Amino acid sequence: MRTIPIIVIIVVILLGGSWTTYQYLQTTTQVLGSQLETVEYSLSTHKWEAAQKELHTTQQRWAENKTWWTVLLDHQEIDNIDISLNRLEKYIETQNVSLSLGEVSVLKLQVNHIFDTEQLNLQNIL
Repeated sequence: MRTIPIIVIIVVILLGGSWTTYQYLQTTTQVLGSQLETVEYSLSTHKWEAAQKELHTTQQRWAENKTWWTVLLDHQEIDNIDISLNRLEKYIETQNVSLSLGEVSVLKLQVNHIFDTEQLNLQNIL
């Protein structure tokens, strides 16, 4: 008789944890995405100092979230984001417009990809 309530409690805990994880990833990917949009706008208008400042803010936000993301996600995706952030930083330092815009687009795609792959839908289940 005790096994059914225990199973129900475990399932509720697992579903609650999954929902909390989903909400956390949704929030953090949206914030990072909007910060990257700001960096992209600054780059497209050739405001290099503003782009560096926004990128620094994005890197700080990334450092805060990275700890939890490493627990929740595949490490390869996290490494790819780290590499892209470092590349983008160097491209902005050298004021290379085309490479900077390309790298910020890659970063936006990587961040959005993480959220897309963590959504609960039939495509991700199968």
